[in-house]
Amino acid sequence: MILISGITGRVGKSAARHLLASGYQVRGFTRDLSKAEDLKAAGAEIHVIEPDSLDFSEGLNEIQTIILVTGNNPGQAAHEIAIAKSAVAKGTERIIKISSMEAGPDATAPFPKAHFEIEQAISELPISLQSLRPNFFMQNMLLFAHSIVNMNCFALPLGSAKTAIVDATDVGVAAAEIAMRDDLQKNEYDLCGSQLLSFTEVAQQLSASLGREIRYQPISINEFQEGLAKAIPSTWHVNAVVSLFSEIAKGALEDMSNDLHDILGKEPTSISDFAERHRASLE
Repeated sequence: MILISGITGRVGKSAARHLLASGYQVRGFTRDLSKAEDLKAAGAEIHVIEPDSLDFSEGLNEIQTIILVTGNNPGQAAHEIAIAKSAVAKGTERIIKISSMEAGPDATAPFPKAHFEIEQAISELPISLQSLRPNFFMQNMLLFAHSIVNMNCFALPLGSAKTAIVDATDVGVAAAEIAMRDDLQKNEYDLCGSQLLSFTEVAQQLSASLGREIRYQPISINEFQEGLAKAIPSTWHVNAVVSLFSEIAKGALEDMSNDLHDILGKEPTSISDFAERHRASLE
């Protein structure tokens, strides 16, 4: 049986659906059962984890592989490390960790620093670890859906920086494929879309897909922080996102890899395909 630690998230839900469709037994952790009703109906076994609980022992019985993916939060490192340690005690053989392309010893933003801390802690345990490091998620563009719909533009503090923007759904499918297959044994996979693009180029591709001009508006990091503070109540989260985007603006994600193409056996989702799938939210 395969466990997905955050089964209701973007990556976790995609991985679960792919595994279930392939005939695998899937168990998932969630803190909100209502978000997992569709997966439960599809055959997933759902365990509700109490808020702030670090006791995962019951849900880890008879688990061979864990897809370790949780939302970014101040307790993420403690949460994922606790799962890994409990998994070792239960005899789990492998962890597939959804990490970050920026994760490394020199990371300064809280999100990639936490991912690197988790990777280092798990690497010291007697369990196999594979790290999946995605680039900038296409789903982040949906955060600007209101602006795209009403003003035909989106604003980011990324200047002319480029990313190999990637669909989180593809990342979930890749995690599932690695869990299922014996031929995917690399310790690290960099998961990228098929093109390295500036956000001006992202806007141009959205324009072509939606049939109207969409503009990218570069803004300062201070303007970005002020806007986030109005929408996100957590000061920690606002500061963490600002720190992350500051790294991206300096070129932290200007890398390409064919790993995702090789895992999927086809081209990753294009911006055009993504826009078409989410047309109802962008028109």
